[in-house]
This record gives sequence, C-alpha cells and structure tokens, in this order.
Amino acid sequence: MNTPNGQTASESPSAETKFAKIAAAACARLAKNERVRRTLPGEGRLKFDRQLPFLCVYRSPIDRDDKGTRELVTTEAAYLFASAAPQYHPGLSKLFAAIYTAMQEHFGTFLLIEVWSMDERESDLNSRPAFEIVTPELDSLPSTLEVLQRALSEITVYGHPSLVSSRYAASVAPFGTAPIVPTDLENASAGCCTIGLAVNPIYRDRKSGSVYPMVLQILRRQLATAFRKAIAEFTGTKNKTRKLHYETFGPSSLVKTCRLIDQQLCEVSESFDFLLQVTPTNTDELWEQFQASGYRELAPLRYRPLPYHPNRLKRQLFEIEIERVEDATLAYLFSEKQDEIDRQLTALRDLSMPALTTAHVQPSNFLTTSLQLYGRPEDSLVELADTILHTIATLPARSEKITSAAEQTEIGEEADCISATELVAQARDEIDYYHTKMNEFSATVEVSDSIAAGIMVSQDRLLIDRNLRISPQRVEALLHHEIGTHLLTYFNGRCQPFRQLYAGLAGYEELQEGLAVLAEYLCGGLTHGRLRTLAARVLAVDSMAQGNSFAATFDLLHHTHRFPPPRAFKTALRVYRGGGFSKDLIYLRGLRDLLDYLDSGHEIDPLYVGKIGLQHVPYIQEMRRREIITPPRILPRFWNDTRIRNRLKSCRGKSVLNLLEIDE
Repeated sequence: MNTPNGQTASESPSAETKFAKIAAAACARLAKNERVRRTLPGEGRLKFDRQLPFLCVYRSPIDRDDKGTRELVTTEAAYLFASAAPQYHPGLSKLFAAIYTAMQEHFGTFLLIEVWSMDERESDLNSRPAFEIVTPELDSLPSTLEVLQRALSEITVYGHPSLVSSRYAASVAPFGTAPIVPTDLENASAGCCTIGLAVNPIYRDRKSGSVYPMVLQILRRQLATAFRKAIAEFTGTKNKTRKLHYETFGPSSLVKTCRLIDQQLCEVSESFDFLLQVTPTNTDELWEQFQASGYRELAPLRYRPLPYHPNRLKRQLFEIEIERVEDATLAYLFSEKQDEIDRQLTALRDLSMPALTTAHVQPSNFLTTSLQLYGRPEDSLVELADTILHTIATLPARSEKITSAAEQTEIGEEADCISATELVAQARDEIDYYHTKMNEFSATVEVSDSIAAGIMVSQDRLLIDRNLRISPQRVEALLHHEIGTHLLTYFNGRCQPFRQLYAGLAGYEELQEGLAVLAEYLCGGLTHGRLRTLAARVLAVDSMAQGNSFAATFDLLHHTHRFPPPRAFKTALRVYRGGGFSKDLIYLRGLRDLLDYLDSGHEIDPLYVGKIGLQHVPYIQEMRRREIITPPRILPRFWNDTRIRNRLKSCRGKSVLNLLEIDE
C-alpha cells in the first residue's frame, strides 16, 4: 500500500522518527530565540512564542471525547497538545526531553504543567468550577503551589466560586496515561518540575458533550492568569532572580490568525461612520421652524442616506471567526468590539425620529440600542449635573458674564468671533506641528455644510461647520480637544501593530471625551459656560430617557436652567437625534471617572496609546508587558508646558465640582 508521498507503508517514517525531526528543528529555532510552530503526529501541535521556562501540555484521551479541554492550554505562550494514544508516547516523551534540555541551558529549571479534565461520571460538582492540583512532591515547590492554589481559588464562573484541592502522586499524568516526563527527569534535582491540573469540565454538557463556548471563554481567561502567576513565582524562586510580572509570560506577538481578525474587524468598523450617520443634515432649517412654532413643534429630521445595508455589514461582521483566536485577552477584546459594531449597525438600521411634540415619546428601537451602547445617566451623575448648573447660576456677576458670552459665541452671536475660515487655518497649523513630531500624523481639515456639532473628528478628518463662529478664548481648548486628543490617539493607534487601537476598543468614547475635556481644563479653556453645556447634556439625556418630549426637554434647559433658546435647542437636538441618542452623557461622566482614576494615583500618559476605555487599562498594561503594543508615540503638545504639568498634578484629589473653584 502506498502512502500519499509515494512511500510504502513499511517505508513511511514512524511517529517516533517524525517526533525526532520536529524536536531537532524546534530546538534549533529555540536556540536562536525564534518562534516555533509545528504540527505533531496524531493531530497535535507544538508552539513556543520564544525561549520560555515552561510548557503547558494537554493529551487527548483515546477512550472518550474531551471537547473543550485542549483550549485551556492554547492560551499560553508555550503549549503542546497531542493524542494520548500509546504509539505517540515515546516520540512525545523524547520531544519533551529535547525541549527541556534546550531550555535548561537558558533558565536552569523548567516547569511542566499538564492539564486534563475530571471524569464527569465521578464528579458531583455540576456547574461549579473545581480544580485538583497533582504533584509528585508537594514540598518541592511550595511557593509556586501556594500561588497557583490561591489564583485558582479566585476563579469564578457566573457567580460560582471555585473549589481547589491538592494531592500527591508518584507520577503526574492523566488516569491511565504514562507520564510525558522521562524517568530520569522526574525528580526536582534534575531541574524539571511537574504540576498536573485536573479541571471540572463545566464548559460542556455532561450528556451530549456539547461545549458551552461562553463558559469556556470565561474559564480560559482566568485560568491563563493562574498559570502565569504560578510560572512567574516558579521562575523567580528557582532562579533566585527578581520576579518578572506574571503577564510577561503571555504570548508576545500577534499571530497570523489574530492579525487577520484584527484587520477584518477594522474593515467593518471603518466602512461606516456611526456618529456622522446619526447627525441630522437640516439643523438650521429645524431651528427656524421650531422657533416659528413658538418652541413647540419640531419638523422631521433628515439624515444622510446609508451607502450600505446594515444587514450586509452584519453578515460580514459575523463571518469573522473570533473563536479561532487562542489568546484569551485578544479574543475577549475582539468579541467585545464585534458586539459593539453589531449594536451600532442595529441602531443605523432603526434610524428614525418618532413624533416629538406629544407629552411623552414612545421608546424607539434606536433608543433601546443607544442605551445599550452608552447607558442612561445614573442618579449620581444627574445629581452632579444638577449641582453644576445651580452652582454656576449663583456665581458672581463676572463669571456669569463669561458664561453668557461662552454660550453665545459657541453659536456665533458675538461680533468678535473667529470664523470657520480662521479656525481651519489654525487647525492646519496645529496638525502641521504634530506632523513634524510624527510623520504618520496626516490628518486633513474639511469644511462641511451638514454637521450639527460645529466641529467633529471622523477617523483621520477634522470636520468644521462652514457657519461656525467661536470665541477666541475657546480656540486653544477646542484644538486640544479635537486634534490633541481625538486625532492624536487615532494616529498613535495607527502606529501600533494592534489595529483596534485606532479603530477604537468597545466603549472607548467615554475616556476619549474625558481626556478631551480635561485637556480643555489644563490649558485654561474649560469655561463655566462649557461646563454648563456638559451638565445640560446629562439632564437632557435623562429627560429624554424618561420619555419626555423634545419640547419638554427644551423647556427644562431654557426656562429652568436659563439657557438661551438656540443653545437649549442644539443641546436637546443632539439628544433626540435618531430617535433618542444617549451618547452625550459620556462627556461629564468621562471627566468625572478620569478624575477618580487620577485620584487613585494612576498616570495619564499611557491613556494616549490609542482609542481605549478606562476599563481596558488592565488589558493595555498586559499587552505592554507582553510587548504586543508599545508606548504612545507622541503626547499632546501642551505636555511640554511645565505650567500644564503642574496643573495636572493639582487635579489629583479634585472632583468636577472642585474644578469650578479655578477661575483664571
């Protein structure tokens, strides 16, 4: 009988011979600190991200199906999975011995962690996560086992805490399987230490064997952390060196699958501009008609036609196979972004405007999705906004005059305002400055006739309303907001190998606006009028989310909080566009949460790495330690100003209300 390569069966290389060739090739690459990716006989795989002092192993049993367990080790930077069939054991054992010998030359010691699943038939733990640590000598690595046990005990799945136990075994291996470690290496004095970990397979159905993918995803992420903490403890203790942060032992590169999925997500994300699509194009006409109706009737809003069908983009979105990503952190971030894009496309499909002149607005599908994306104002945020408005309303006359002027000039009611043409010139000068610091900073400035925001950033473009007129005192703050924050983080993200940092991680906008508003404050441009506007947006969102009509929300802003009619109209319109858009609460909430973050002693510089949220900081720190991403290429222009740095330092411990005390 001939084999596919033309050899007869008797001439075909044995599995042991194949393993020997793989071992030689793998060790040659590891000697040069190069990545190893090898397919093993028996549908196995060996991966080394780089030279590492550990290997996570899984061997699939031959007497039963064991779905999902293999994925518990593929999160790691060094793993091996293979069949537990007896014909592969000699080759696997020699492969491990070769890898151990090669790595011992660099690290002196080596840790093997082998994972297997508990037999469901003998377990009464049901859905509770449970682990049994198995080791040949419980006293040989006490601190490592202690760290592992503590990390495993911190794992929870859907509110169920984990149960962790330990036992001694003469040799460490799944039941009925020979140890993968050769006999001459089975003692700690040889520098090779082995830990076995039996896992309760709560990630699959007991009867059918079907995998629960969400449970598996949750468990993989937490188990990866436990592995790395134990490895860090083992490495530092055995080598008597300074312990590295456990996250440095994770994968340090974006493999081909991750790069492809990263690119595919970006392509879908960049194929539409969510904010631009939900911005009405007939703002001036709407204001004239609303004014003519005695502030009671709002004409229908018009939007840009969608140049795509949302369902078609959704189909493209969910063809992206995120489940193929082995890296638990990246898989989580990709999945989170996929969900956000899905909601945005759902909102665009439902883009509409119900009747806004009735006593109550009927909830629209768009509003439902908007609340899923941005939430609704919590009571503490509404209270903060209300306090800001009442506090500023009682300030001395000089500040009140500044507030009034700020409100007027933002909508072009002052003769000494800067025109759109002048603002374009200054914006291009600011962009040129950043271009000299980073050649990739290639933003463009465009004048638009159909944006409601006056000025906004869309990916690498700065859009300015042709009719915009703005107070000279607000220009510097505005440029730092739009260019020094939104465009800067976009281009910093473009310089990263991880593309999501410029497309934006899910929920990134809140921190973006918090950074942008803080930039206004640091350069002395966060006027009382500007703070009133941010507070008013929160109250407008709260009013809209409660079902109040557009006219009722306008009355709240105009009569109760004394906003001029054009300003009250514009604030309410931003909130009611699309059928109910809650995004505007993120400006004040973003500033508040950023100040809390600084008060906790954190540094602000890493937040400019790209478009991220505060909730992503632990993941960004992890990817920095794993060298997947690099520090921000450039920081805002005003960072070189000692006065600004001192002003930032003084922010620590301040709340938003404390910022009102500064009146320069």
